[in-house]
Amino acid sequence: MEALIGAIYLDGGFTSAKEFVHRFILNDIEDKQLFFDSKTILQEMVQSQGGEALNYVLLGESGPDHMKHFAVAARIGEREIGRGEGRTKKAAEQLAAYRGILNLKEQ
Repeated sequence: MEALIGAIYLDGGFTSAKEFVHRFILNDIEDKQLFFDSKTILQEMVQSQGGEALNYVLLGESGPDHMKHFAVAARIGEREIGRGEGRTKKAAEQLAAYRGILNLKEQ
C-alpha cells in the first residue's frame, strides 16, 4: 500500500496522493479496519465494562503448512461475541475482535 501511495505521489504530487487516500482508503474506515488494532479496542471496551475477561479460542486449523486456515472465537467469559477466520491466528483474532466490537456496539 505504501508503495502504491508513493508511486501516486511521485507521479501526480501530494494532492493526487491525498485524494487517493481519502477516496479509496479513508472513505469507510469503520468497515476497513486498516488503521486500528481491533484486539486492543475490544480489550479496552471489555475492561471498561468491568465484567469477565476477554479471551480468544482457536476453533479450528486446517490446510497444509504453507496455506493454513485458522478459525477463532472472541469470548467474554463463556459468551461468544465474534468469530473470525484467516491465514494466520493473528488475522483470525483481529477479525473476531472486529466482529465482537460491532456486536457489542449493537447491544
